[in-house]
Amino acid sequence: MNNRALLPVFAATLFLSAFLIFAVQPMVSKMLLPLLGGSPSVWNTAMVFFQAMLLAGYAYAHLIARVLPPKFQALLHIVLLCTFTVVLPLSIPPGATPPDGDGQEIWQLGTMLTCIGGPFFILAASAPLFQHWFALGGHKDAANPYFLYAVSNAGSMIALLGYPFIFEPLLTLPQQTGGWLDLYMMLIVLVAACGFIVRNGTKPAIAMNDNTYITWSTRLTWTLLAFIPSSLMLGVTTMITTDIASVPLFWIIPLAIYLVTFIIAFSNKPVNVPLLRKITTYILCLIICLFMLGGFITLKIPAIALHLLAFFACALLCHGELAQSKPSALRLTEYFLIISLGGVLGGVFNALIAPQIFPTPLEYSLSLALVAFVIWAGPIMFAVINGFKQSNNCLVRNSVVVMIGVALCLVTYMIDTKFIQAVGAIYVCGFLLATARRSGPFVIICFVAMMCFQSPNWSSNKELIGRDRNYFGVIKIFAKQDAHFLFHGTTLHGAQWQTDKNKYTPVTYYNPKGPTKDVFDELSKRKGKQEVAAIGLGVGSIACYSAPNRHFDFFEIDEDVVKYAEDPKYFSYLSDCKSPYNIILGDGRLKISRQPDGKYDLIFLDAFSSDNIPIHLLTKEAFELYLGKLAPDGIIAINISNRYLDLKPVLTAISKELGFAIRLKNSQPASTKGEVSELFAGSIFAVIAKDPETLTAFNKKTNWKALDRNVTMRAWTDDYANILTSFFILQ
Repeated sequence: MNNRALLPVFAATLFLSAFLIFAVQPMVSKMLLPLLGGSPSVWNTAMVFFQAMLLAGYAYAHLIARVLPPKFQALLHIVLLCTFTVVLPLSIPPGATPPDGDGQEIWQLGTMLTCIGGPFFILAASAPLFQHWFALGGHKDAANPYFLYAVSNAGSMIALLGYPFIFEPLLTLPQQTGGWLDLYMMLIVLVAACGFIVRNGTKPAIAMNDNTYITWSTRLTWTLLAFIPSSLMLGVTTMITTDIASVPLFWIIPLAIYLVTFIIAFSNKPVNVPLLRKITTYILCLIICLFMLGGFITLKIPAIALHLLAFFACALLCHGELAQSKPSALRLTEYFLIISLGGVLGGVFNALIAPQIFPTPLEYSLSLALVAFVIWAGPIMFAVINGFKQSNNCLVRNSVVVMIGVALCLVTYMIDTKFIQAVGAIYVCGFLLATARRSGPFVIICFVAMMCFQSPNWSSNKELIGRDRNYFGVIKIFAKQDAHFLFHGTTLHGAQWQTDKNKYTPVTYYNPKGPTKDVFDELSKRKGKQEVAAIGLGVGSIACYSAPNRHFDFFEIDEDVVKYAEDPKYFSYLSDCKSPYNIILGDGRLKISRQPDGKYDLIFLDAFSSDNIPIHLLTKEAFELYLGKLAPDGIIAINISNRYLDLKPVLTAISKELGFAIRLKNSQPASTKGEVSELFAGSIFAVIAKDPETLTAFNKKTNWKALDRNVTMRAWTDDYANILTSFFILQ
């Protein structure tokens, strides 16, 4: 094959391999979501797995590049690519079931290793290995193959954006995995072509200069420069979805920004790193100001935009420093191995370590504080606070500057008033800008400010009385006047009035002026024993819709939710309303499938993770399961209230396929400040039954209406769900 064909072949191979890597990630995550309750942590844990396998692939590429001649490298790589086809097409092993309670992360990692570990490992080696081969091929750019990394990241970007916008809306999961297998086979052919080109390749004639000798301090620098953007990517996703707005599919945006910064940094046009340092300094100051004023800010879109801008600037700065310090092509595989190591450490820190040691997403603030080191120190010596290696006079001046800056932060933090925080934010940020050239003080004051204010609660008019963080997210318990509130992420999941007069009145979405009361009133007209299944516990509000012979089975996946709902210090619906109940820990769909058919008179479905919808609870197969567990005259009641998604067409499409009857009520109850009705919330509920006659009584109740069945939307299934068509903004 001639030299002119060298670049197109290698570019196509790198592009396709990267495309396959990023296309398989959402596919596997989607397979796992139904088994893990739709938790957002599935994605963070998946990212750790993929980063770890990327590290293993880079280590493999580095090893064979050092010990094998080019033709044997190519032969081994092709053999492994072919060998791993035995586990394709992708699928979760039959009978795979996660543990109840703790251990979901370990189960997820083990399952992913079984179903995709081998193919992903060999694909992960592509970027460094094929760039190394390109350097052996005699092309005019052989001495500098790093520009191909931008081609690789372009393939990643197209796969990432193409999945939610093209592949998922058009293809079922089996079609996606089948198409992925076809492209994998095409890649084997391209790899064979690349191997044929380099079969007699030799090391490129690159002058042995200082850049080819890599010190351990340089390796440490590369690791940290890769660690920070990786940690920030997961950190900003968790922080925004936890404390600002839990928007479905939001994780795509930070990951896309992460890839864009790689593409820019490793393109043929180098980034202006000194200018980036200045810009990032200003943006960090704005972020600190935002943190300090976070409790009083209600404009969420500008806040999200600023955090994403900060992430872009910080990631581009770190990746720009990495690109500037890249070694010669002789050290290419080691360079990418170290970058991968930093990425893995960032992912492990955020997904596995931080949730165990930090009650809030503190890791985001820590990573931002680390960027301050990069701003003033550059790519080699930023680990040394050289501001304190100067003269004694300079040391005294820097110490005074640090004390003033830290004092400003602490005073602003301790005096929690709007005026003090506003003035303090201005003074701290102005002080930081004024001292930006003083490396040591700038770093220390940045760190103190980030740690003092870090992730704001965005609800500071309420007192925080409880908080927990686990695999399923962050739970916060607030107290305000005579009420307690439970938030999961940014979404209210239940509340209770604390005065004796109204302590047993269900509030929020379950108030006695809303659809929940209508559902239980209809159930109360029936005689005999009544079994109620509630998928999603919240604070246990519906337990106060008690009646003789009525029993509740609460299905809840989060142990911390159970802890707060059963503790009368926080919520006492379960303990005081005296309804007999069981709490069944685990994913609601999996656990209810183990109950006898026809058991339940009512299935009450309200299981959301923050404001994200666990899609596997709203698929055709899920409703087939619910209907099977329902008594002949039973009812399914489902809360479809949502800030971002219109779920009415979803239910309508499924009802058309399964033939069940459905009615809908949009309730907006009046509220009076200072009374229990102040906690009443508007809601949208649907009721479903096998027989239309079962819902006849709802036709006579206020505001219950039949849904418009003239929808063209395709029904969601376990293999297909197009969440984009349900966004309100797209309606």
